[in-house]
Amino acid sequence: MLTKMRTVLALVVTMSSGGPVIAIEKCPVNDIDSEKAGSYAKAVEAALRKAPNCERAYRMLEACQLGSTADNALSVTVQSKCEPMFIDKADAATKKAYKRAQLRCDKIAERNSGTMYQSFAAVCLAGAARDFARKYSGAK
Repeated sequence: MLTKMRTVLALVVTMSSGGPVIAIEKCPVNDIDSEKAGSYAKAVEAALRKAPNCERAYRMLEACQLGSTADNALSVTVQSKCEPMFIDKADAATKKAYKRAQLRCDKIAERNSGTMYQSFAAVCLAGAARDFARKYSGAK
């Protein structure tokens, strides 16, 4: 329990540290979209699929995440936009580094119980795909 509290505290401290202020995107999915799609999660997934690129899809996931295991499917959608930008061109060392990044994300959910940590891990996985796409595809 103490370890979980430390993890959450570290996250809060990191997020509130005096670094540069980053504008957080507002989720573009509204009640009408949710109603048309049948649920908020389905509406977000549709919006992610329509995102013009990896970066926008990731930012949208950050803004629209549900904070539950439902974010796993949303993360996969983002990864499917980001991975093609680098994975086929990646050498063995890059693929190994990407796999290590994925394993670090997976450990978030493995070490902590609860759907919130599943969400953290899912967003982390999408972030890793976005970061590698940025670094190895030349996209910004």
